[in-house]
Amino acid sequence: MIINDQKRSEGTGMLQLERQKDILRLLQERKSMTVKELCAALYASPATVRRDLAALEQIGLLQRSFGGAVLCEVFPDQQPFAVRSVEHIAEKKRVAAKAAAFVHAGETVFLDASSTTFYLVPHLRDIPDLTVVTNSPRTCLALAEQGVRSFCTGGELLEGSLALVGSDAERFVRGIYAHVCLFSARGVADGRISDSSKGERDLKLAMLENSGRSVFLYDRSKEGKLYPHIITELDRVDACVDE
Repeated sequence: MIINDQKRSEGTGMLQLERQKDILRLLQERKSMTVKELCAALYASPATVRRDLAALEQIGLLQRSFGGAVLCEVFPDQQPFAVRSVEHIAEKKRVAAKAAAFVHAGETVFLDASSTTFYLVPHLRDIPDLTVVTNSPRTCLALAEQGVRSFCTGGELLEGSLALVGSDAERFVRGIYAHVCLFSARGVADGRISDSSKGERDLKLAMLENSGRSVFLYDRSKEGKLYPHIITELDRVDACVDE
């Protein structure tokens, strides 16, 4: 969200990460922008924008050009969470709002580390006596801030997706029974749900195998895409929630 107030943009009202997400979103839409254009869109100073561009260039998300920046082209399986979380926001929020209907009071819930399930967080805060287990530190922190009892799996933190994976994460999940697992993936095609990361696929499988119900969340950007690591067949999922 663009905050139309310079003091909020550069102060505590808008964190650096939020501003950088807006820069990435704008570059996704326009491919390239000048510093002057970004300053006008963000109501931020040139010095602030240049610092943000330098930080984003350092992690390979954009390339600075004379007086502006160009978005770097990356493959979908290499996109960091910060990029995926600002793509198709409206669609993901609609999907998450609908998926919340599958969560009931007193339940234990598995949430994967996808950007789509992250948008479930505000819909869970008013469901009483809920326990959420996730392999996403970011989702776990957001849940805690909303007062939702939550557990994070531990394990190896993947640099791009910020997902916790590996044997420690899987062992944690297999020690818990959840009433429902809500998850997303990189693609759905030919009746199969797939992911680009073997580690994330294995963790999602552990969640599915240790839950009573499964709910798959996806938007149209996932349709027709098939990745190397198959999570499950579409007809084996209890419910699918799309836009």
